Amino acid sequence: MPSGINSQDCYVIMSIFHQKQRTLKQAVEITGIALHSGRFINAIINPAPANYGIVFERVDVTGCNRIVPAKVENAVQNELCTRIQNEDGIKVQTIEHFMAAFHGLNIDNLHIEIDGSEMPILDGSSKQISDRLNAAGIIEQDEFKQVLVITEEIEYRDEHGVMMRLVPNDSLEIDITIDFDDSAIGTQRCTYVHENGGFDNHLAHARTFCLLRDVELIRRSGMGQGGSLDNAVVVDDGKVLNPSGLRGDDEFVRHKALDCLGDLYLLGMTMKAKLVASRPGHAASISLLKLLKSRPEAFQIMSGNNPASLNPSWSMPQSAVASPS
Repeated sequence: MPSGINSQDCYVIMSIFHQKQRTLKQAVEITGIALHSGRFINAIINPAPANYGIVFERVDVTGCNRIVPAKVENAVQNELCTRIQNEDGIKVQTIEHFMAAFHGLNIDNLHIEIDGSEMPILDGSSKQISDRLNAAGIIEQDEFKQVLVITEEIEYRDEHGVMMRLVPNDSLEIDITIDFDDSAIGTQRCTYVHENGGFDNHLAHARTFCLLRDVELIRRSGMGQGGSLDNAVVVDDGKVLNPSGLRGDDEFVRHKALDCLGDLYLLGMTMKAKLVASRPGHAASISLLKLLKSRPEAFQIMSGNNPASLNPSWSMPQSAVASPS
């Protein structure tokens, strides 16, 4: 039996690995303002065949490869959002709230057509996305899911006090702590267990947030051009500036957990691990995943096709090179 997994864990894991892949029953169209570019964006989320993965297509691009699979190899370091980019330099950014909804609802295969370089921000959370996906219907497919199982601890730290650690666990669990010097946020902690209904009930509603003093700096950098109190929680000197207030006292840390859930899905599959993180961010999440990929001895991949043994290879879902027919 692989190191880090006991017989009781194996029983739990094997039952999970008999779950089938899932996609949408019908396409979903979502439109809205992009947070950073300020552009009006149209995105169509289409069903896709088994083993396709999550794939974006820039339909506004011609003359080069406009397909951008959502996988860690394509991730580009960015502090303010999650950005992916293909070999031709075609990018899609601010995908984290959509990826969180896909992960949270256990949807494996989708083809997303987008007419710009950034996904719509909507209200700054994943709730509207999740509601639309649920309304469209989610269906099982013929193939089993793949699940990445952490067997050895992996840790990333940086010089700013950011820490992200993956440890073996019999389910996906996210334990997040944040610490801000504005008293409206302060120190908060949240634990999320990835189980049926957990995402909609505990994370989907939590909105992105920022400090008012950072807004001008963000905009000067060319980011945040579409930001407003309609799509972000803004705090200043101990006060929440949004007229409607918060959706719970710990909305800030819950949103950080949401972001982490979305970034983890760049693995192309869910995982069985506990993520313990202090002061997490998108750049740190990408660094952690790339560190994980460089340590093949620290994980195994399983599916219902091989429940009795673990596959030591890094086996990403096959990403298509063209739109599904």
